[in-house]
Amino acid sequence: MMISSSLKEWLPAIFMVMLQTFTAGSLMLVKVVVDGGLFVCTLLTYRYLLGAVLVIPFAVSFENGKLKELKLKAFIWIFTSALVGFTVPGLYYIGLGDTSPGYAINFYNIVPIAAFILAVLFRKEPLNMRSIVGIIKVIGALDCVGGTIIISLYKGKVLHMWPTNIIGYHPSKAATAFGHHHIRGTILLVISCLSLAVWYTVQAQMLKVFPYKYWSTVATCFVGCIEMAIIGVAMNREKATWKLKWNMSLITIIYSAILNTAAKFVMISWVVTRRGPTYPSMFCAVSVLFTTILDLLLLGHDLSVRSILGMLLILAGLYLFLWGKRKEVVPETTETQGGGAISDR
Repeated sequence: MMISSSLKEWLPAIFMVMLQTFTAGSLMLVKVVVDGGLFVCTLLTYRYLLGAVLVIPFAVSFENGKLKELKLKAFIWIFTSALVGFTVPGLYYIGLGDTSPGYAINFYNIVPIAAFILAVLFRKEPLNMRSIVGIIKVIGALDCVGGTIIISLYKGKVLHMWPTNIIGYHPSKAATAFGHHHIRGTILLVISCLSLAVWYTVQAQMLKVFPYKYWSTVATCFVGCIEMAIIGVAMNREKATWKLKWNMSLITIIYSAILNTAAKFVMISWVVTRRGPTYPSMFCAVSVLFTTILDLLLLGHDLSVRSILGMLLILAGLYLFLWGKRKEVVPETTETQGGGAISDR
C-alpha cells in the first residue's frame, strides 16, 4: 500500500515530465518539416484530426454513453478550449519557423506565471501570502519569469559547443526566406504562450461542466481541427499544400498526434482535476532543458550563456513551486484520510 500510495502521489509529476519529453521531440520534428516547406495549418489540422480519432476508442470503452451529456453550455466551453488551447497556440509553430527550437521553447515559461496569476484571480489556486508555502510558491513563479527575461533580453557569450548537427539538418532556401523574422517570431511566441496559459484555466472549468476527459479531448480536437482548417484554407487554397506524402512530414503529424495531442490532453485533463490548472503549466520549464539539448545536438544551433543562466533559474523556480504545491497537497490528503473519505475521480 505504501508503494502504491507513493506512486499515486508522484504520478501527476511523472506524467508531466513525460509530456515535456514528447513536446521537445515534437518541436525538433516540426522545426525540420516547417523549414522544409510544410504549411503549419496543414500540420496542425491533420494532427488534431488524427488525435481525435485515436482517443475515440478510449472514450467509447471508458465513457460509453457520456457523449449525450454534451449540452450547449459544455460545447461553448469546448469551443473556447479549442480556440485558446489549439488554434491560437498554433501561432507558436510560425514563431518557431522564424526562430529556433532552443529560443522558442523558452517562451513556454511565460505559461506558468500567467496560468498561476489567472488561477489565483479565478480562485482555482490557493495562495496564502502569510504562510511560508505561499511565499515560496510566489518566489518559484517569479524565478521562472526571471529566467525567461534573462533568456529573452540578456546578450551573453555564444558557446560553440558542437561543431555540426547529428542529422545533417539544413533549412531549405524557401524556408530561410520565410523564417528568421526574429521580431515577428517573438511576438507570435508570446501570444501563443499567453493563450496556452488561459487554456489551463478554461480546461479546469470545462471539466467541471463536462467531466469526461476522453470525450472532451475528442470534441476539443475535432473543433480545433475545424478551426485550423478554416484558417488554413483562407490562407492557402492550393491542393498541393494539403496533400500528404510518405515523408518526414507524415511522421511528424503521426508523432505529434499520438504523443503531443491525444496523450497530452488526456493526461493534462487528468492532472488538472487532481492538482489544479497551475500544476501542469509549471512543468513547461522542464521542456526547456530537453529542447535546448536536442537543439544543440540534432540541429546544430549554438548555445549561449543566457540560455544556461535562464535554464538554471527556471528549473530552480520550478523546484520551489512544486515543493510548495506538494506541501499544500500532503496536508489535504492527510486531512481527507482522517475523515475516512478519499475521493479519486
